[in-house]
Amino acid sequence: MKKNNLDERQEQKLLQIEHNGCWMAFWMLLASLFVQQMIFGIGEWKYVAGEWIVFMCLALYLCISCIKNGIWDRRLAPDGKTNFFVSIVAAVVFGVVFAAINYANFHSAEAAGWTWVILTILLFIILFAALSFCTVLFKRRVSAMEKSYEKEEEENRI
Repeated sequence: MKKNNLDERQEQKLLQIEHNGCWMAFWMLLASLFVQQMIFGIGEWKYVAGEWIVFMCLALYLCISCIKNGIWDRRLAPDGKTNFFVSIVAAVVFGVVFAAINYANFHSAEAAGWTWVILTILLFIILFAALSFCTVLFKRRVSAMEKSYEKEEEENRI
């Protein structure tokens, strides 16, 4: 069994955040898909842009809500090692997918290789920077929340 880094209050808050976020995504995606099917049909990137926008809104909601409530993850620690590992895995997977698409479109192993290298490096840098920034925000928020709780406890003792 994997270690859970959250206390009971954080676990309940995370469940509430996930519940609200998932239902929001469900209804927004359903509406988006319905509109696209009725108006545009199935096709190119421009037809999935709505889902992408909804996904990004959901991702921002979950990220902001979790940081605001002092929640990082059930199992991953908010540190540079975790940020590095998550960034490198995501960058490699993303690079492989786009290299395969590039190879299928242009039938050039060299182009696919360069696509993989460039996208992997760029995405790693972007993801690592974003995760590091979120880690700093998270740690500041947790520190502020702890000070607030300590202050409340002192006031209750008096």
